[in-house]
Amino acid sequence: MSFDVYLQWVGGESPGILRAAVRALFPIVEENSDPDYWSIHYDRNDWCKIDVTPAKSDREFITSLAVNRPCGDVRFWESILAILEMGPVILYWPGGGPLVGSKSVATKFPPEIAKSFGRPKCVGSAREIMDAIRES
Repeated sequence: MSFDVYLQWVGGESPGILRAAVRALFPIVEENSDPDYWSIHYDRNDWCKIDVTPAKSDREFITSLAVNRPCGDVRFWESILAILEMGPVILYWPGGGPLVGSKSVATKFPPEIAKSFGRPKCVGSAREIMDAIRES
């Protein structure tokens, strides 16, 4: 895919998503990565880069991720869904989104964010995410 997608923490009790939990979801190529810039590799055709923004109050938490040219491997999108299911996180991209991973996040969606992005759609599978992106 030739565009970027973004995941954003939109509030809650903790300062963000736990970094270790997010890192565990991806096949990170350590020698090509930095603490806040990860090289993800599934196979010769399916790889991408993820720019990580740590929480200001605690680097063990992440407040956003920017994925440069997300790959088409369904395992990547299953990991994205897992992040959406970790709490109040939205997924968006130029011309699309926001998507959320639970109805409770959708119902408690901050009005100021809805004003910018629109009302969120709840997704329950990697395929639903991929379809939403293709349809936008």
